[in-house]
Amino acid sequence: MARFSERFVSQVQQATDIVDVVGQYVALKKRGKEFVGLCPFHDDNRPSMYVSPAKQIYKCFACGAGGSVFQFLMGIQKVTFPEAIRQLAEQAGIPVPQDQSPQKADRDLSAETLVKLTTFAARFFRDRLIGSEGSAALEYAHSRKLTDESIKKFGIGYAPDSWEALRSAAIGAGFTDRQLTAAGLVVQRDDGSTYDRFRNRLIFPIIDIAGRVIAFGGRALSADERAKYLNSPETALFDKSANLYGLNWSHRAITAAGQAVVVEGYLDALMLIQEGVGNVAATLGTSLTERHVRLLGRYAREAVLVFDADVAGQSAAERAIEIFLAQRLHVRVVTVPQEQIAGQSVKDPCDYVLAAGADALRKLLADAPDALQYAWNRRSDAYRNADTLPQKREIIEDFLRLVVASSAYGSIDALREGLVVGQVSEMVGLSPAEVAEQMRRLARRIRRSGRPSEQDDTDQTDVATVRAEKWLLGALINAPELFESVRDSITPDMFAEPMLRSVAEHLWRLAGESRLEMTALLMASESEQWGRVVTDLQSSSENHGNYEQTLADAAEVLLRSHRLEEIRQLKSGAGTDRNDLLRKISEEGLKPDPRRRPKIR
Repeated sequence: MARFSERFVSQVQQATDIVDVVGQYVALKKRGKEFVGLCPFHDDNRPSMYVSPAKQIYKCFACGAGGSVFQFLMGIQKVTFPEAIRQLAEQAGIPVPQDQSPQKADRDLSAETLVKLTTFAARFFRDRLIGSEGSAALEYAHSRKLTDESIKKFGIGYAPDSWEALRSAAIGAGFTDRQLTAAGLVVQRDDGSTYDRFRNRLIFPIIDIAGRVIAFGGRALSADERAKYLNSPETALFDKSANLYGLNWSHRAITAAGQAVVVEGYLDALMLIQEGVGNVAATLGTSLTERHVRLLGRYAREAVLVFDADVAGQSAAERAIEIFLAQRLHVRVVTVPQEQIAGQSVKDPCDYVLAAGADALRKLLADAPDALQYAWNRRSDAYRNADTLPQKREIIEDFLRLVVASSAYGSIDALREGLVVGQVSEMVGLSPAEVAEQMRRLARRIRRSGRPSEQDDTDQTDVATVRAEKWLLGALINAPELFESVRDSITPDMFAEPMLRSVAEHLWRLAGESRLEMTALLMASESEQWGRVVTDLQSSSENHGNYEQTLADAAEVLLRSHRLEEIRQLKSGAGTDRNDLLRKISEEGLKPDPRRRPKIR
C-alpha cells in the first residue's frame, strides 16, 4: 500500500458500504444480520456468498473468495488495489491526494486511464451524432424506431467517415497512440502508424455493470462494408465472453423479475428496453458462454432465449441450451414468428416488439416452452421427416444425450426425466425400459469421457502445525483482547506456512499499534489472495467459537512444534555436541513423543 496512506484508505473504506457495492453485481437477499447471494467468482448454483454490513467484508463459503470492498472490486473488475481505492474514493466524493497518485509509467495503460479514454471516445461519438456530420446516422437511428430519448439514454453515437477523426481528437486531449491501441480504438498498420477502427458507423457504447464504458459496437452505414457489425477487440477492459450488452441498464429489472430475456443484437436489446421490457441483455457478437450464464445467474432464476427466427438463430438457441442446463439455470426458448404483422415483416425480437407490441412479446415469453420441451419439439419434427432408420436413431440419441446431461447436471428431477422417457418411447415404439437403458448407456459414456479431477497440491508443512497456526490467528482476529496472553510466548517467526507467517507479522504489528481489527488487517496487503486468507481465518474461527480455549490449545501445539524443530536442527547440526543437545532439551522441558495428539483438530 505504498501509494496511499492507511489513513486515506481507511477514510475511503468508512465512506463505502460494501453491501451497496456488492449489490451492483449480485442480487443480495437479507438473511439475519447478513446478506447472501450467488458468488460471482465461481460457478455458484446455491447462494454461498455472505456479505456482512457489521464487519464490512464478504466471504464465499464455497470457493473461499473473501475480503474487504477493495478486494471485491479488484476481483470483479480486474483492477489493481490502488485503482479500486481511487474508484471508490471518487464515488464517495473524497479527493485523491495528488502526491500519492500512481507513477506515470503505471498510469499509462491502467484500467483507470483506459476508462478515461473510452469515456472520452463515447462523448466524441455522441457529439458527432448530434452534429451536422451525423445527420445520416441520426436518420438511420430514427428509421430503426429509436427515439431521441433512447439515443440519449443509451449514449448512441456516430464514428465519422474518416481515418483519424477520433485519433486526432484523442491525441489533442493528451492521450497517446499506445493508449488508443490498448483500448482497441485504433488499428496499427505495418509501418507502425495507426488509424481509427470505427469509421462511418452508428456506435453503441458497451458499458459494464459498474457503469464504465469498456468497448464499442459499430453498425455499418454503408452497404459496401463487409462487416455489418464491428466490435472492439478484447482488451484489458473488455472480454466479450464475460460481458453482456445492456446489463448495466437492466440488471435491476432482471433481479426484480427473477428472469433474464436474452437476445442477440444491440437493437434487439435497446428496442425491448425502450418498449418497456426492461429485463433484457444481449450477447456481444459471440455465442453464449458459461461465463455469460454465470453472470446472468447472479441476478435471475431463469433465462428466456429470444433469438432470430432463422436457422442461424435457432441453432444458436440449441447451442446455448446445454450451457444453461450445465449451470443449473432454468432456461426457456421463444421462437419469434416469421410472419407479416400489421404489414411489417418480422424476423427478430426488435421487429416483433415494434409490430406486435410489448404485451404480445410478454405473452410469448410467458408461453415459451422450457429447454427440453423446445429441443423435443424441434427433434420430433425432424424425426417424422427423416427418411432412414440411422437418421431417426441419430435424432433420438441426440435428444437423449441432452436429457442425460441435464439429469447429471441436476437440471431436471426424476419425475421430469420419467415424463421425457415416456414421450420418447411413445414416438419411437420402444418400451420405457428400453429407452431408460439407452439413457444409462449414454450416461456411462458421458462419465467415461469426463476429465479426471485435478489433484490438489500437497502441502509439505505439518498438517497439525498449520491447523494450529490458523486457529491461533483466527482466535486473535475475532478476539483481539486475548493478544496479551500470547504476546510473550508466540512470535511471527514461529509460523511455518509463509502466508500465515505474513498474516502473523501484520497482526503483531497492528497489536503493537493498538489497531488490531479486521478492517486494518484486510488493508495490510494489496493482493486478492490476502482477503481470501484473512476472511477464511476469521470465519472458520468464528464458527468454531470458544476463542480463549482455542487460543491456548493452538499456542501449546505451536510452541511444541517450534521446540521440536529446534531439536531437529540441533540433531542435524554438524559438530553439535551431544551434551549441548541434552542441555537444550532439558532447558525446554520437552521430550519428543510422537504418540501425543495435538488438541487442535
